Amino acid sequence: MPVGSHLIKKVGITMENKCNQIKKKVIALMLTAAVVFTAMPLLSIPAFEASAAAVTATGKVSESGVNLRSSASVSSSSVATLRKGKKLTIQKEIFTKKKNLKAENRWYYVTAGKKQGYIRSDFVTGISWSNTAAVTTEELNYRTGPDTAFKRLGTTGVGARVTLLLPAKLSGSSLAWYKVSVNSKTAYVCADYIKFGTSLFIQKSAKELEGKSDLARALLVNPTRGGKARVVYTFTPDNCKKRFAIQGYKKAKVPQGFTFNGSEYYIVYGMAAGQSIVTYAQDGTRLAESKFAFSIGHPNGITWDPVTKLCYVFKGNQKRIYTWNPATNKFGKSKTPYSSSGVGYDNATNMIFASSHTGIRMYTADGKFRHQKLFPRCKPGFFHYIQDCGAGEGFIFHGVSGRSKKTKNQLDIYRAADMAYLGSIKITIGEFESAVVGPGGYLELLINTDGNIDYVWRTPLNINELK
Repeated sequence: MPVGSHLIKKVGITMENKCNQIKKKVIALMLTAAVVFTAMPLLSIPAFEASAAAVTATGKVSESGVNLRSSASVSSSSVATLRKGKKLTIQKEIFTKKKNLKAENRWYYVTAGKKQGYIRSDFVTGISWSNTAAVTTEELNYRTGPDTAFKRLGTTGVGARVTLLLPAKLSGSSLAWYKVSVNSKTAYVCADYIKFGTSLFIQKSAKELEGKSDLARALLVNPTRGGKARVVYTFTPDNCKKRFAIQGYKKAKVPQGFTFNGSEYYIVYGMAAGQSIVTYAQDGTRLAESKFAFSIGHPNGITWDPVTKLCYVFKGNQKRIYTWNPATNKFGKSKTPYSSSGVGYDNATNMIFASSHTGIRMYTADGKFRHQKLFPRCKPGFFHYIQDCGAGEGFIFHGVSGRSKKTKNQLDIYRAADMAYLGSIKITIGEFESAVVGPGGYLELLINTDGNIDYVWRTPLNINELK
């Protein structure tokens, strides 16, 4: 979750800190942009930002002889002299000074006929605003001007409806804002946390839900952002099917996570002995064993990344991660910026999602684990341990277990495109360890039992129904 003083204050980070970081990185980003964009493919990142291009206003010149200028300053050159009543298309509002709301310090960038330029706001009248519907993607501060230096007027909730009037910015700043109508006030909000439309989440129509299973409909009807967990279904031995049995290396009896690369499964074992990754075919045939070249302790999750052709193994609540190359059978070490427990690569967004008690973090899948966003998790309502965080086909499957891991297990399902929490599924088969999208699009679970043999189970949920 992005944080800052344009948002409500969280974990002690302020927007001023973020602004300083942005300023320090701008030059470096400009210098390296050509290298970055030619060296790596474009990443499909879930987009929450609204496009300013569609938000404009109209107005008229209030008196004759008004200069249309080349920049937002009375000392800049005149592009044209406008007559009274000249129609204008207003594209943006520019503030030239911090903390100053006077009309002479507020300009509009406009189109007047075939000319474009800047006109002082007090020479424009009869403004008809865009009035574009939008919602906030976070709890967001709204202010008297387009910068955190301006006075805060209030705070919205997540998914609060606002009316976009016009794009706005402070002169010299790279941050985009919107002039909005919110809670019967005219104010300014950071554009990074605004989404077009009347709902924060993707909503399925009644027609789109026709023909879907009861489980799929239950997961699609009420998307939210975090909040209290909603159990909509239960996976039991009766409605799930055993796919195949698995056994660990030597003394390893408890598999800790698994991943599916489209043709084979990789299952990671750890703890005191038998630290290894075992490869299985789709029919459950045991193909190979790869013992770790060093001690990894207790792994918690594993994912296959087709971008780097590596498997990443995460431990419980640590930054240290381990890598394995199936092609060369070589192991390595790496790290992430933040501690996490579970991990899953999502092919729909080309991103890696990692879970912890803090939330679900989104990273680039290029091996550099560049942090993109932090999304809130739902609240299970009981003491819980973080299990693995599977992903695939545009969805994230985050598992938690209670104090008694054999009897209290829950799978929380999120949609990557808008990071909506769709609902939770109770698991009564055994101790949940991991989830993947398996052959045919069915959600599959890795479940620990009390014996020496554990199983991969196929659930009745076909992920294609959620699309």
